[in-house]
Amino acid sequence: MIDRYVKKVVSGEFLTYDEAYKGAKMLLKGEVPEIKAASLLAAMRTRKESSHEILGFVDAIYEEAVKVKVDMEVMDTCGTGGDGLNTFNISTLTALVVAACGVPVAKHGNRAVTGKVGSADILENLGVNINISPDKAAFMLEEIGITFLFAPHYHPILKEVAPLRKALGFPTIFNFLGPLLNPCSLSYQVMGVADASMTGKIAEVLREMGLKRAMVVHGENGMDEISPQGRTDILEVGEEVIYAYKLDAVEMGFHHITLDMLKGGDLKRNRDIFLGVLEGRRIPARQAVVINAGAALKVAGRARDINEGIKMAYEAIDSGKAREKLRQMISYSRDGVVVC
Repeated sequence: MIDRYVKKVVSGEFLTYDEAYKGAKMLLKGEVPEIKAASLLAAMRTRKESSHEILGFVDAIYEEAVKVKVDMEVMDTCGTGGDGLNTFNISTLTALVVAACGVPVAKHGNRAVTGKVGSADILENLGVNINISPDKAAFMLEEIGITFLFAPHYHPILKEVAPLRKALGFPTIFNFLGPLLNPCSLSYQVMGVADASMTGKIAEVLREMGLKRAMVVHGENGMDEISPQGRTDILEVGEEVIYAYKLDAVEMGFHHITLDMLKGGDLKRNRDIFLGVLEGRRIPARQAVVINAGAALKVAGRARDINEGIKMAYEAIDSGKAREKLRQMISYSRDGVVVC
């Protein structure tokens, strides 16, 4: 069966959803010889994966995932990575601000892949225990409105393909899957995509997954975030329609921000930026966070539009609510005690 799939993909054809699902299952069970698995993944990446292929892989992996069950509408803010820009942890900080505005956030993440510091790295450095059980993660979400879901704990089956991915040394379909595999059943999501050619396909996948609302963003210079220093291509995903438009940060009043101002660096540098924003310092990173948080608040239905969401994000930071949300996250993940 896998031989047929490989031949089909190598010839430039696309797999159906069922073929992608079955092929992914075989890969995850270790039933595909490494050379054939490499050929399949390389050929798919060369001609770019279809939405049906992505969805087939998502469903195959998600069936094996450890789930986090909560009775509430939950959001995630996450990007595919791979933009090579080495910005600070924008989506992680955005998640805290959004949670401080009253939107429950299940932040699904991992250690660094393409950058120097991943969401797990920075949160752990700040004192958050990232190795909590699924039950505690769920209870934490219900109690304080935010939790961190460390991807390897919830998708152990992906260990099977880890050596192959490392050996290949280039992005494959698996690089797009992380943000689509949140162990919580999400109602809302903002997903950044570094590859402009994949935004429409990712939007289709999110629509098929049945979220209430989602947003796919691709910023200027290939950012997998909304850019605070230029234009961003946006696809808003509803239950039935996908609406495309461009957002211009300069027209919204964001001025004098360059990409270099948003650079991260080592763990200490990222920590300093992270805490600087939460302390209310007027640094460029603050602008990147509020514009992304504003969009997330719109998607979650807390703000009428992105501008109103930006105002809410500023208030959450300047009032200390976002900083307090981090304190609660640290305290509860380590001791099970909510800091009020």
